[in-house]
Amino acid sequence: MGFGYLLLGYLTTFVLQLVAANLGFGGLAYLAGFLLMLWGLWSLNRYHSAFAYAKWLTIPLIATAVYDTLSDFDELFMWGMSFLGERVNGVVGWLMFLLLMAFNLALLYGIRMISKDLDLLQMTAAAVRNSFFVALYAVLYLIGNMPLSFLNSARVYLAVPVVLSNLIWLFLNLFLLISCNKNICRAGDEDQPTKPSRIGFLNRMNEIYEQNRQKAIDNTTREAEEALRKRKEKRDRKKIQHKKRK
Repeated sequence: MGFGYLLLGYLTTFVLQLVAANLGFGGLAYLAGFLLMLWGLWSLNRYHSAFAYAKWLTIPLIATAVYDTLSDFDELFMWGMSFLGERVNGVVGWLMFLLLMAFNLALLYGIRMISKDLDLLQMTAAAVRNSFFVALYAVLYLIGNMPLSFLNSARVYLAVPVVLSNLIWLFLNLFLLISCNKNICRAGDEDQPTKPSRIGFLNRMNEIYEQNRQKAIDNTTREAEEALRKRKEKRDRKKIQHKKRK
């Protein structure tokens, strides 16, 4: 349906890219991740029009990834490309940041709309919650990095909140995409067993998600049973008191 490619692309873009960047190939990781997400979003857009915004935002992100790839190769092989300078790198960096924030909000909007149409209320609420954390990170990042002198005093206190908010929305989005991949499928595929991924990391994340989901279900079941038991005891006591009065 598209969520598998989307999840793999999201992991490549926001997780594996950090490793690739240390090896000097961060741009290639971005390019591969954006292409995978575009493939997934193209498929998802056929099932729900709300994914169109995220799909089209992927196009300029691919362009920035191509620039990053050229910049990495220029630094690695010392090509000396004249158009690759610090000023251009700064502009492209800010452009990518703004596009990534807009892309994540658009992606969460698409997930919210499709899960709402399917009456998956928990996923709908999760998409709204994640959008809040993405927006919070964007605001904190802008305050901490905009070259304005009156913000200098605030930057000292923003380093930790920026990192924490970044990690929060990233992992929340990953778990939400795992949930989408497990619970949203084409008509007729509802009873098909979930196939294990070839990537061990995805399987471990699936296991963690399933354990947490099962724990939440068990807790809810216990709470409901306890509430029913207390209600029954209260009803029985009222019946006994009523009999005594007679």
